[in-house]
Amino acid sequence: MRNRRGVSLLELIVAMLIMGIVMGAAMKLFIGQSKSFRRGTSDMTMLQNLRFGADMLNQHFRSVGANTISGQPSIIYADGSVFAFNADYASNTPPSDSGVYFAIYYTPKAPNSEVEAITLANQITIPGQGLVTYPHADYLAAPGIMSPAEMITFWFAADTETARPDDYVLYRQVNNATPEAVVRNVLQDSVPFFRYLYLQDTSSTLSMDTVAAATLPLRSDFLTDTTKNHIRANLRAVIVTYIITNGLTGSAERTRPMSLIAPFPNMADRQLQTCGNNPVTMAQPTVAWNPVTLSVDITFAANGDEASGERDIVNYVLWRRPVGSLNWAAPFLSIPAGHPPTYNVPDQTVPRAPTGKPGVPWEYAVAAQDCTPNYSNPVTSANVTVPAMP
Repeated sequence: MRNRRGVSLLELIVAMLIMGIVMGAAMKLFIGQSKSFRRGTSDMTMLQNLRFGADMLNQHFRSVGANTISGQPSIIYADGSVFAFNADYASNTPPSDSGVYFAIYYTPKAPNSEVEAITLANQITIPGQGLVTYPHADYLAAPGIMSPAEMITFWFAADTETARPDDYVLYRQVNNATPEAVVRNVLQDSVPFFRYLYLQDTSSTLSMDTVAAATLPLRSDFLTDTTKNHIRANLRAVIVTYIITNGLTGSAERTRPMSLIAPFPNMADRQLQTCGNNPVTMAQPTVAWNPVTLSVDITFAANGDEASGERDIVNYVLWRRPVGSLNWAAPFLSIPAGHPPTYNVPDQTVPRAPTGKPGVPWEYAVAAQDCTPNYSNPVTSANVTVPAMP
């Protein structure tokens, strides 16, 4: 017969000990796998965040200047953390029967306010910097029809939803619509978020160079700095650099650097209704000495072919000479069009007579330049006396 007996206390303790060891090992394995899974999920989320941001920035920046009209700036504002530009990025109008289509993307549900140029009535302060406003005119493709190129702004701002003081968010805004967060958990690298490459032409040699940090910001509304306007007109790419994190801290933090160079292949892709006839003659400019800014203030109305007519004005050229001189020297200033109806240009470089000498009368001339380039007939101002040095 089989010998039956009860389980002794010692056997029970041994069984419980073995079970505890097995359960402990199983729990340790489970916890390790769980941590690995969470780490893997966190890393995958971080990589997706990185790739999404890189893809979106590359798509948008390649459209800079696409299908803008004459006078409408391709690049509105550029500094180390803010980049605002015009581009026909999206349209809610389907392609024509002929298949002709100018916008980069067809977005049928996009509101009209986000698929055409922002109006002067909706002027805004450019996001991310708090000082510069835009636009200063309505950019019309035809009477009553706004340019199809909308304003798009990307900027990095401190993330107020995290405790980290070095955490940033990348935002995107179209015209004056509500901003949207594109990428979170961003850290700044050792260089600015945005750097810019421009086409430099010196000594008959073309080369790509990086815009010096001291030259920034570049602004479409700063008309009198010829050097900066030349650089802005010749920007050809933006370098975007930042670090993506998984949002954790300490030993759990993971980081990945992100850097891309996005070219501007559409910078010269503008709508020009007509480009051939000389611009119409302008109205006479007015000039006055400004004792506060120590400059001659030159005021003139936009050429008739800028906001109407052929709509092909790209620059205004200004000359000056002492009254009595028979010849005009080379133009002392060339400014981009795009700011109708009235231009106010200070000339702070006009020569002044030495102390104790009488003031010198000067006269100015202005002409409009179209895309041919042809010029309107220069129109001369009245005289303005520039006082001698104090």
